Amino acid sequence: MLTVAMTPSVTETGIQIHARYENYVLSGAPFVGETVCPVILPLTADLSLVSRYAEMFDAYLMTGGGDVDPKYYGEERHPLCGEPSEKRDRFEIALLHELVRLKRPVFGICRGIQMMNVALGGTLWQDIGSQLTVEPHLSNPEQTHTVYVSGSLAELFGKTEILTNSWHHQAVAVPGEGLKVFARSRDGVIEAVAHESLPFYRAVQWHPEMHPEDEISKKLIAAFLAAARDNKA
Repeated sequence: MLTVAMTPSVTETGIQIHARYENYVLSGAPFVGETVCPVILPLTADLSLVSRYAEMFDAYLMTGGGDVDPKYYGEERHPLCGEPSEKRDRFEIALLHELVRLKRPVFGICRGIQMMNVALGGTLWQDIGSQLTVEPHLSNPEQTHTVYVSGSLAELFGKTEILTNSWHHQAVAVPGEGLKVFARSRDGVIEAVAHESLPFYRAVQWHPEMHPEDEISKKLIAAFLAAARDNKA
């Protein structure tokens, strides 16, 4: 059995995670021929617990959610930057530092790509609609736009152009240490990154979990769970 730890969002009453992330992880089981068990990680400020969490599971999914506090990448907060969650930001950065050290498989979606970038010293566009001369990407998640892919991601998909949904107002600005850009939208916004030397540290800006039946979404989750299986072995 493969275990996949997922990071939750913080609410007024506790923590939560959209069922679509759990369902997406479960949808990948047939591709690896193993039972998959998604697990929600409790948020903690105890660094000794964070270290234990980083050792306990076969792979880690950094999910979507609110904006990352710009103090973590050395910037003042933009007026259109959302209200951050200090508890989640602090936990995820500490966890990612441990996962990088241990070379554990990590996959990020939406906020996930942003946090994975910040944890490696990268920066973000706090609001692409006002900071870049591009159309806002925060729209109906059912709408699609063209994304141009390259390198290992193009090899995985078997094509250099794909259609993805668009549901974000922040994006990677300067990639963090070791990260390479593998996809951009038509207007140049970074849509996917992967680490050049870690076994599996990959993230996308779109939401593949919203359409797990799509061929691109299937290939992403299959590759992630294959990395989890290899890590377990």
